Amino acid sequence: MTSDIRAAATAVITRDSDAGLETLLLRRHKQLKVGGGHWVFPGGTLDPEDYDGAANEEQAARAAAARETMEEASISLRTQDFLLLSHWTTPPAMGRRFATWFFLAEGDNAEVLVDGEEMDDFLWGTPEHFLQLHRRGELALLPPTVVTLAELAACGTQHDARRFYLDRTVPYFQPLISSHNDVVCMLYDGDVGYAAIDPTLSGPRNRCYLEAGVWRYEFSIT
Repeated sequence: MTSDIRAAATAVITRDSDAGLETLLLRRHKQLKVGGGHWVFPGGTLDPEDYDGAANEEQAARAAAARETMEEASISLRTQDFLLLSHWTTPPAMGRRFATWFFLAEGDNAEVLVDGEEMDDFLWGTPEHFLQLHRRGELALLPPTVVTLAELAACGTQHDARRFYLDRTVPYFQPLISSHNDVVCMLYDGDVGYAAIDPTLSGPRNRCYLEAGVWRYEFSIT
């Protein structure tokens, strides 16, 4: 990892409810330089103490995800229960860059208390509800959050979510940015246009479009 890319980690906390699978989002304070005003999963950059006793960066990332969740939302999580679901590296064109580990965690009885500094609000809701709010421009989300919510929206329970992520190879997202019909297009590995950075090609889709401030995720295998 180059020095200008900081290692980070996040916890995608879920719970089962009468409405189906729900997840937790926190709102970053609008004055923060990175993602201010956006709704995100709890998390942050790795600190030196996260590496204490860690055999590798993934283990340090697990410690960081748990520590950040406690600091931001007062939720205690067990790192041994985490399930790695994805890894995202910020594209070069996006300024500050992070290489972020995403872990699935269960929080059925979690009581949330935001720190009031980095995070100033929280919401529990179904992934589809959050995506609908985003489409209406009522909830600011970043692409990794949109993609993760879209995956979780296809899962009815925590068991379904764990099975989904256990059954697939963990994707390491290294987005490439282009434009399509004068709209920003973020391409991911598996998209027909990824290698050539050409969103006009016909074939499988794995991409996000930025339309009027809203990210729209497209995924298809044909």
